Amino acid sequence: MSDPKPDQTSGSIIAKPTNYDAEVAAYEGGTKHRYQNPSFASRYLDGYAGRLKLSTFASYVIARREQKCIAKAIERCSPLPAQVLDVPCGTGKLAEVLGRHGCQVLAADISLEMMALAKTAYESQSGFQGFIRCDVTQLPFGDESFDTVICLRLIHLIPPHLRRDIINELARVASRRLIVSYGLATRFQKIRLSLRKMITGRMSALHPVKFNVARQDFAEAGLKLVGSFSVLPLLSCEQLFVLEKTKA
Repeated sequence: MSDPKPDQTSGSIIAKPTNYDAEVAAYEGGTKHRYQNPSFASRYLDGYAGRLKLSTFASYVIARREQKCIAKAIERCSPLPAQVLDVPCGTGKLAEVLGRHGCQVLAADISLEMMALAKTAYESQSGFQGFIRCDVTQLPFGDESFDTVICLRLIHLIPPHLRRDIINELARVASRRLIVSYGLATRFQKIRLSLRKMITGRMSALHPVKFNVARQDFAEAGLKLVGSFSVLPLLSCEQLFVLEKTKA
């Protein structure tokens, strides 16, 4: 497959949110735009796949833990995932993990720049089905198109107005399960994130939530929590959840 280009992608949907307030505007004009910047995409990939440096140590360690947690989550699924949507696929962090477990994978992202860098990682996997550009708020797939949907490192960036809409949309296209990461706002993580912002001037998790809020999201989307993995408690607020769709 050639590098993704705007005129070669299908399902290119950029939905303007209904509640266009300051938080949503920041997400639309800041966060979403940043991931479509070629320099940012290159730095993102280099952070976990490039030469290990002091400045990239945390990103490297967290990425390895994410990969291991996804592998554990897949191995505990019954039946094992077969048709998988990886959204947002980013620069291909999960390509090798999903390929090793024999998954047929469609990779989706709003960022052509990220997907272009993911090309090598994904196309070396026999089960890779291709790339598609789309916005996670309005996925261009029919109901229950995939038995498993994986959503890593997105929800902690999403304003509250959009978060449940996105979880509902991810659940809509999954027939069996959703594997998703959240940023959890425990007391320790709130302190850690505040200190990090004081030192670096940046927030790694813009919208962490309390565990009970996450559970409400799952219940509203018709999802049952069956597994949970803490990625790296001392360095990250990221928690991976394995959710199964409940029968109506």
